[in-house]
Amino acid sequence: MDSGEFTKRVAIAVTIATVPFLLWYLRSVLLVAVGATLLSVVLDLLSRPLRWCRIPRAGSVGLAVLLLFGSLGATAYMFGTTLSSEMEDVLKRADIAAKTIADALQNSAWGVSLLQHVDASQLSLTSWAGNIASVSSSVFASLVVMIAMGAYMAAQPGVYRKEVRKLLPRRWASPLEAAAKHVVHSLQLWSIGQAIQMVLVGVLTTAAVWLIGLPSPLALGVIAALAEFIPYAGPFIAAVPALLVATAQGWSTLLWTLLAYIAIQQIEGNVLLPIIQRRLIAVPPAMILFSILAVSSFFGMAGVIFAAPISVMIYAALETMAPKERTAHAGSGQTQATSRHQARDHF
Repeated sequence: MDSGEFTKRVAIAVTIATVPFLLWYLRSVLLVAVGATLLSVVLDLLSRPLRWCRIPRAGSVGLAVLLLFGSLGATAYMFGTTLSSEMEDVLKRADIAAKTIADALQNSAWGVSLLQHVDASQLSLTSWAGNIASVSSSVFASLVVMIAMGAYMAAQPGVYRKEVRKLLPRRWASPLEAAAKHVVHSLQLWSIGQAIQMVLVGVLTTAAVWLIGLPSPLALGVIAALAEFIPYAGPFIAAVPALLVATAQGWSTLLWTLLAYIAIQQIEGNVLLPIIQRRLIAVPPAMILFSILAVSSFFGMAGVIFAAPISVMIYAALETMAPKERTAHAGSGQTQATSRHQARDHF
């Protein structure tokens, strides 16, 4: 082996060895990249009807950005005051209920033992909300970068595809491009299904707690809808403030609230999810659970928010490695060629 070949192999080995350390050091950047990719997929879906009207891609994406944030602003203008007051009411009532529960635990031996292992500040939803607000202010710059990256990626995907192709060996370019197209298409299907699921769960929760007679039903419905973005743990997170609010209304209200959230979870798991997965995309539950553990360990608790899209991306990439075994999604009637054709618009 000549010295040139030896140097080349040593350089490759050193590069491979440093990749894990580089990924760990840049894990926050990777999380921003995942968020930007997901946002670009959403903007591509929103801008697609505009492109049917022969509006250029960059212009349609710009209009989609205005439509998305304009809709959020209009919603905040119409319901912001009501939602803000209801959120404050939920936090206040939940804190009172948590304090009542803590006082009741002080009267029992096992309760005192339990409280010795729990920080009293952790029982306050107001402190949780304050921590979330402080974290949000600290990552505001990352959110701005994420939005800008997502908009640029959606407006000019071909530019970034060409630049990536230049960095890859010729024999890798075509397989990786096919994998990227399949990942994008899978993210599109997942985004549609997730939006439908969040809206339906939010509406069902709002209606259920309103019928039960809980105060601030709109806030509880919004909490349930947003929590749906976190797989599996979301319904439990959403149920905590509702159950704490129901505690002050009496045991019967608490029981009805618990039954309502269990019923909504069962409807979601046994009715909504099978329909959405059959029509759109299904990721094995074990893979999502493993992704939650892996993502939380690597990125921290903030990364759990992106556990589901990361699972979809990994699962779609793995599917492209076994093209002979990959079949169309159950009931969708789409072949592999159709799936790639539908994703081609994004590139």
